[in-house]
Amino acid sequence: MSSPDPRSVDPGEIEPIGATIAVAFTGAAIGLVGAAVSFVAVDFGVALIGVGVVVALSSPLAYVRMKRLRGG
Repeated sequence: MSSPDPRSVDPGEIEPIGATIAVAFTGAAIGLVGAAVSFVAVDFGVALIGVGVVVALSSPLAYVRMKRLRGG
């Protein structure tokens, strides 16, 4: 699958560890946004922090589980 954009990435080129890092970074970003929002709307900010923590921590756990299932 070739794209005219040289910066585009084929999904098959993404290694599992790269995807893990991307998802963990996304979780951290959600948590930071939640921390900033918590100054204005405390409940919503705390909820975003919780979601960010869950996303950031579930990514490495999913990677370890996948490696065990593949036998690597």
